[in-house]
Amino acid sequence: MRKVAYVTVLHSSEGYVCGAIALAQSILQSQTKDNKHPTPDLVLLADDSIGPKSKRGLKAAGWKIKHIDRISNPFAKKGTYNEWNYSKLRIWQLTMYDKIMFIDCDLLVHRNIDHFFAYPQLSVAPNDYSIFNTGLMIIEPSQCMFEYLMQEVSKVKPYNGGDQGFLNEIFTWWHRLPWKLNILTYFIGLRDNEKHEVPEDAYAIHYLGSKPWMCYRDYDCNWDIKERHVFASDSVKKRWWQHYDTMPKELQHYCGLTKKMDEKIMQRRTAARNANLSDGHWKIEIKDPRRNNFIG
Repeated sequence: MRKVAYVTVLHSSEGYVCGAIALAQSILQSQTKDNKHPTPDLVLLADDSIGPKSKRGLKAAGWKIKHIDRISNPFAKKGTYNEWNYSKLRIWQLTMYDKIMFIDCDLLVHRNIDHFFAYPQLSVAPNDYSIFNTGLMIIEPSQCMFEYLMQEVSKVKPYNGGDQGFLNEIFTWWHRLPWKLNILTYFIGLRDNEKHEVPEDAYAIHYLGSKPWMCYRDYDCNWDIKERHVFASDSVKKRWWQHYDTMPKELQHYCGLTKKMDEKIMQRRTAARNANLSDGHWKIEIKDPRRNNFIG
């Protein structure tokens, strides 16, 4: 039997630990009771920025943790969000597996997706008509492929400055996965009266912009920044929080608010109020219980 695994990567900060915990729980909850095959391994690649406490939570959520050294992006400026996002290339070194499904920590799985392991390398969902999104990828680990990618890192300038642009330049051929396997919360081109929603039968939702756990529960804080309205959806964010409510209390703790996070959200709410943004979300009374017990 071919050995497969779900894989994600955490590097450079602990800001996505909550997302990784929620992702693991969503994968495990999607497993069907009548599944004749064993549950695939859940493997998390982590660098030195992930501390012991976070690792305990990640292991409790279901992840097997493997240490990695980060890989720098030669085309990124120091201190930017994509400075180390080439660390994702380490997934090709997991040669103990025949195939892996990489999933970013800002996705949540809503239906069983084990059967997609049958797809070949490189299977991905489209970002638009001509390029793919690297938030979810089916790959076949190979040290040879990893070494080739590392040779090309300094030669290939990515169109978007990150790993997605790089991999689109490398894998000019790719197999198209159903878009419902990686639905992006990107609602551009809608009329004013059209709701920002995704299909109920989505396999996985990819939360763009401000992440759910970095907002108040009361609404999607992408509404607080006009340029991020294309990512905003109260109904879609509600689905993330519905999943959060199913998680054990000890895991929910890792998705708590810090005072710094709270101050940042309030600053954006104040700016939205001062700008009198027409959506009116800045008027909503905040009742998020996490504000009563900051975790840092």
